[in-house]
Amino acid sequence: MPKPNGLILTGGRSTRMGQDKAQLTYHGKPQRNHLTDLLRPYCQQVFWSVNADQAVGLLNAEQPLILDAFDWPGPLNGILSAFRQQPTAAWFVVACDMPLLTSRSFDALLSERDPAKPATVFYDSDGALPEPLLGIYEPAFGPIMEQAVRAGEFSPRRLLQQNTVQLLTAPDVRELTNVNDPAARARLGF
Repeated sequence: MPKPNGLILTGGRSTRMGQDKAQLTYHGKPQRNHLTDLLRPYCQQVFWSVNADQAVGLLNAEQPLILDAFDWPGPLNGILSAFRQQPTAAWFVVACDMPLLTSRSFDALLSERDPAKPATVFYDSDGALPEPLLGIYEPAFGPIMEQAVRAGEFSPRRLLQQNTVQLLTAPDVRELTNVNDPAARARLGF
């Protein structure tokens, strides 16, 4: 089975944080760079999913970019944009606002990956719903997203709920912690 492509979702507006979450430093470098280094051994190539404003500032970046193809906000924009660019690839998707991620979670996703299902994801931090912002999306997920968008559905979590996907328990649920505002960041000691 070929390695998936990596996709780091960095295209959010970061309005609650007040600054670009992908550029926050947690591990001695900007988070997007840290995640790129973490993902690289698992992927054929790692891409940053960016919005139009971010792309302007990254014109000379050596990192491959995938520009949001749509005007609507949300992570489905980045994921679907990646599938539009490479529809036959599997995508290992990681949100930039999970600073506690380690290779332990990546190892668990890859070892339990079921390419016969459209996605392999963890249950969220509450253990109740699929976590859409960390997982492996197989090529079969592309048409699912296309159909959903045509029907006005933009929630990747709902799409995961509506389809038979590989759902796993995270080896360490703390790694799924999203940091979306300065108070949450301070609680983690950063």
